[in-house]
Amino acid sequence: MSRRKGEQPIPRLLDTWSQDHPVANMVRTGSSWFAAWQMQKCMPTAKLARQTGIAAARLTAISYGDLEASMPDKGLLVE
Repeated sequence: MSRRKGEQPIPRLLDTWSQDHPVANMVRTGSSWFAAWQMQKCMPTAKLARQTGIAAARLTAISYGDLEASMPDKGLLVE
């Protein structure tokens, strides 16, 4: 990304989290956490794959719950 001389970058603010957050509501009503976050951020899988270096097929598998297979200890999962 290029900027003009003297132009300052726009700071990216972190989301504030609460029980009223749209992602929390989506998870509470049955969506997976990954799908809820992806929809909230309007982040297509192809763009997420480019930015993270994780294959799109792997991201899709994670969104369908395949993350459990890569966890060293199933006790770390929060239901």
